[in-house]
Amino acid sequence: MNTPSPMIASGTALSRRRFLKQAVGASTVFAVPNIMSGPLFGAAAPSNRITVGQIGCGGIGSGYHIPILSKMDDVRIIAVADAYKTRRDAAAATLNTQYGNGTVRAHADFREILARPDVDAVIIGAHDHWHTPMSIAAAKAGKDVYCQKPLALDFSLTGMLRKVIAEKQRVFQFGTQYRSGGANGRYRRMVQLVRNGYIGKLQRIDLWCRDVSFNEASYLVKPYGSTTEIPVPDDLDFDAWMGPSEMVPYTADRATNWGGYHCPETSLGFLAGCGIHELGLAQWANKADHTSPIRYAGTGTVPTEGIYRTLARWDVMCDYANGVKLRVMDCRTAKAAVASSLPRAWEDGDGIIFHGSEGWISDAVGFCASNQALWKLDFKPDDEQLMISPEHNRNFIDCVKSRQPTICPVEMGIRCDTICHLSNIAARTGRVIEWNPEKEQIVGDPQAAKMLTRPSREKWRVW
Repeated sequence: MNTPSPMIASGTALSRRRFLKQAVGASTVFAVPNIMSGPLFGAAAPSNRITVGQIGCGGIGSGYHIPILSKMDDVRIIAVADAYKTRRDAAAATLNTQYGNGTVRAHADFREILARPDVDAVIIGAHDHWHTPMSIAAAKAGKDVYCQKPLALDFSLTGMLRKVIAEKQRVFQFGTQYRSGGANGRYRRMVQLVRNGYIGKLQRIDLWCRDVSFNEASYLVKPYGSTTEIPVPDDLDFDAWMGPSEMVPYTADRATNWGGYHCPETSLGFLAGCGIHELGLAQWANKADHTSPIRYAGTGTVPTEGIYRTLARWDVMCDYANGVKLRVMDCRTAKAAVASSLPRAWEDGDGIIFHGSEGWISDAVGFCASNQALWKLDFKPDDEQLMISPEHNRNFIDCVKSRQPTICPVEMGIRCDTICHLSNIAARTGRVIEWNPEKEQIVGDPQAAKMLTRPSREKWRVW
């Protein structure tokens, strides 16, 4: 169901693949390489292990979650599911080699995992359009949920997700990993410097990410994906892959590394898929996890050919109620707007700059600031200290055990997702979008409000 996310760590040469490899490597600090050789009592005892179902065995599932979780002595992955038979079978085979034959079962339908009473928690690594429906269904089934980013294609489902997580008292982790990384994590340090006033009063945030053109060389048909219908591969259940989204013809570029991220039937594009990582930092630094900007105004363009018709360019100014301004841009727009203010050569990718009354700080070009000494500064005893999460999967498992909130709980995810949806609407329509964050409604524009919802196929209405 899922394929590799092409995210590049903001403003650096660190690729998504390298980021995931480092995350997998870092996790071994907190885990035993082979749980079969671990102790039979204590945290590793079978009765104390968290049993996990992995939904989506593409790049995120098999390249990130499974390698990390399978090294934890207090976790056992016992079920996997994917719309691609080859992927789910390969994931199960790899895990059974480690755990012992028969430990892990491959499922064609993720709902079979949710029906299993022996599964405690699920990791949702399917494509974007499946994230919220699967999360709701999992919580209703009594499972704790780690949901990959972004959150919702149909924003109207986020309220239902919030409600079921609360009613079922489920632990929820949103997959914006920048908030994890241990006590020395640079993202955490940057946000903590902003929140404690080390660049003065926060005034403006510039934020950018790559767009649909970023990986154009990898598309099978240029520039934006084939429109020619071809037979569905034998090992793919395309009906399940599309799920609640409206059915469309299968083409060579549809269910690929990029199809799930750039087809408007299944995604909002990299604005949500990559930009949401930086939005998680913006919200954190602005102490806004409970809300979102109240006004959105900007412009954008969409490809006119191919099937990849999410935003190609965008430049949206968002206004918070506290006066802070958030400018959300595509990478090419940001290069023209902010590159000259950075101390080193521009690097394409994703990034953020926090502007305060007394300086600025950024994760771009290898992390930089108006005063580089900030990166080595010792915080004062009375400074606000942010929650420390050593690694995102580990934080989730720890919270499943403790029943405490994760580093990225459901409310945080919903409020970040809000910014993606409203920026997308403002860019596509060119209209000013007024937002009531308490009622979570667009004010005075019924036509724009309709863009927050999507039609769904009844067969896959799992919520």
